[in-house]
Amino acid sequence: MSFSSDELSVLKRPLGILIEDSRVSRDTLDHMLKGAVMVISVGDATTERLISLGIVPDIQVVDGRERRYARAEEVRRMHRSEVRCRNPAGTVSRDAIDAIGRALTLERPVRVYVDGEEDLLGLAVLRLAPDGSVILYGQPLEGMVLLRVDEAIRERLRHLLSKLPI
Repeated sequence: MSFSSDELSVLKRPLGILIEDSRVSRDTLDHMLKGAVMVISVGDATTERLISLGIVPDIQVVDGRERRYARAEEVRRMHRSEVRCRNPAGTVSRDAIDAIGRALTLERPVRVYVDGEEDLLGLAVLRLAPDGSVILYGQPLEGMVLLRVDEAIRERLRHLLSKLPI
């Protein structure tokens, strides 16, 4: 399942709170993550940055790439369980949705390794994660986006979420 260019343009803007690169710190994130049911990172750079700050996401969605280039080294191994899936660029595959669903049931922290691209998988996480979870992902050249999972954001993105093969 892929998205139109109009739909993708919606996803290029931050869907939650943008934390500028210079403001991303342990103190800032601790404050913003207070009360989160689950912390979920999407992207290698975001996952690595959180781990380097001492925050180990419950679910870590990575593909071994950063801004379309292979990373020099794998994101530090800070997980107990792992799931692998295929997800072609520009899509959200059934395999990726199933993998995220499985990851939500495994002993945490869980790493979801994506063969392909993880960029759009935040949508699948948003659809499947329990209310009160927090999704963190990178906003290229700007910072990190923090998105709280609740019915309001699901309703706001209903037109995109309805296209997922769930």
